[in-house]
Amino acid sequence: MAPESIVDHRLRGALEFRWTDGAQHVVSYQSLRANCPCAGCKSWRAASGNSIASERLPNEGVEVRDIQPVGTYGVQFVFSDGHDRGIFPWVFLRSLVAGVL
Repeated sequence: MAPESIVDHRLRGALEFRWTDGAQHVVSYQSLRANCPCAGCKSWRAASGNSIASERLPNEGVEVRDIQPVGTYGVQFVFSDGHDRGIFPWVFLRSLVAGVL
């Protein structure tokens, strides 16, 4: 299920997701970047033995520069560090921002 809206809180360095069931979640750009589901990031996290390795976290200044829809499936973020390979399926994204992952 896609969110009803995504609000960019640039000054806070976060995105707010508003879902059709009324739930709202705010997640930092840094957290989105650190949890990128692309193959390269998944492999790195698996090799490090951590679901999120703190030494791999981007600096606090990382920003979401662009948000590209991927059909009805999910979204792709373009980060200020140049990373743009991760496709965030809506189900994964909802679990991530709700703190389930």
